[in-house]
Amino acid sequence: MKRYPNQNLASLNAAAAAYHLFNDGFTFIMNRRRLMNTDVFTIDVPGLKVICIGGEEAAGIFYDPDKFVRKGAIPIPIQKTLTGLDAIHTTDAQQHSHRKALFMSFMTEDQVARLQRLIRHELDVASNSWINRDRIVLFEESGIILCEAICAWAGVPLALNDSPLRAKQFISMVDAFGTMGARHFKGVKARKQVESWITELIEKVRSGQVHVDPNSPLYHCAHYRDLDGMELSAKLAAIELINLLRPTVAIAWYITFAATALFTNDSYKAQFISGAEAYQENFINEVRRFFPFAPFMGAKVRESFVWNGVEFSKGNLVLLDMYGTNHDDRLWDNPFAFIPERFGGRQLKPYDFLAQGGGYPETGHRCPGELITIETLKTVLQFLASEIEFSIPKQDMSYPFSRMPTRPRDGFIMEKIKRTQQ
Repeated sequence: MKRYPNQNLASLNAAAAAYHLFNDGFTFIMNRRRLMNTDVFTIDVPGLKVICIGGEEAAGIFYDPDKFVRKGAIPIPIQKTLTGLDAIHTTDAQQHSHRKALFMSFMTEDQVARLQRLIRHELDVASNSWINRDRIVLFEESGIILCEAICAWAGVPLALNDSPLRAKQFISMVDAFGTMGARHFKGVKARKQVESWITELIEKVRSGQVHVDPNSPLYHCAHYRDLDGMELSAKLAAIELINLLRPTVAIAWYITFAATALFTNDSYKAQFISGAEAYQENFINEVRRFFPFAPFMGAKVRESFVWNGVEFSKGNLVLLDMYGTNHDDRLWDNPFAFIPERFGGRQLKPYDFLAQGGGYPETGHRCPGELITIETLKTVLQFLASEIEFSIPKQDMSYPFSRMPTRPRDGFIMEKIKRTQQ
């Protein structure tokens, strides 16, 4: 894509941007970039300059902490549903690094392996009930399995038969991020309920009413001290613990997409069952690249600078095209085809593959739970492919790009489930 000089800067007015965003959804920025033949364009919102960017170079700029900050960039409606108010996503510099270290301390190989054992156990338990049911919806069942496993892993006690409700609440929080309608209000309600539950638990841990493993994420979040040496408020500690639980349950979206790809292509399934870890990882990376999960990310300009002939003024809101960068034909051959083999031998760079953010998870704003996502997909897909047999009835596997987040409409229905004969 050629670059526009500043005097020809492409732009949209607010009404046109709203119309295209509503209709295009995930592909909004990508489509406008292609039509305007540029990596950067502006949206003229009264009182606010919004700049949309995409591509590998743009991602490198976007994740430069000297140029951008996250504070004030995440809309309050999204904080009230998806992330929580004043969560790590809104922090910068030393405060972000200090709090990020808390999350990264849970992402060791041993901890991730422990979570996979718990997920495998929950898959065994769940599949024993599936064989007695006419059909199950994988998206819904995955949410419950992941909720059970991540709560056990984090040291969060669940009341008997409580996991379907809690899973539904976590799912509602994620499902609300791309709307201001009924889904939004459902997500707000769910977040209030979950925050109340976890805040009360944090308070009981601090008072000694609930005793937990001192190595557990629950204990560490309850007693975490920020840069000033003070404990977070019980509510903010709860919000950060939820930011471990909720994203793990959200892997249900990836599982549903992955199952749609794996079990509608016999070649993919055969290669996955063969157990070659390299192929499994390539397949999972292609799921994360190909399917729509995160449309774009936002940040605000820290200090004014010029890039690509465009002035980025302090305070400007900038949106990075995540979906479009993952489908940029300068980075990916035949980007709209699902080709797991494309990752074979490919050396991934920090800003060309934005499945869960760009840069480095240890220091930047890339998702710290990326390894959990990859290993969880391996665990679940290997189980579905090798441990059970099932039929796939006629169903709607399409997913609307205008809906954020999106998934196969029927959630991947499975019938006539039985355990594989060993």
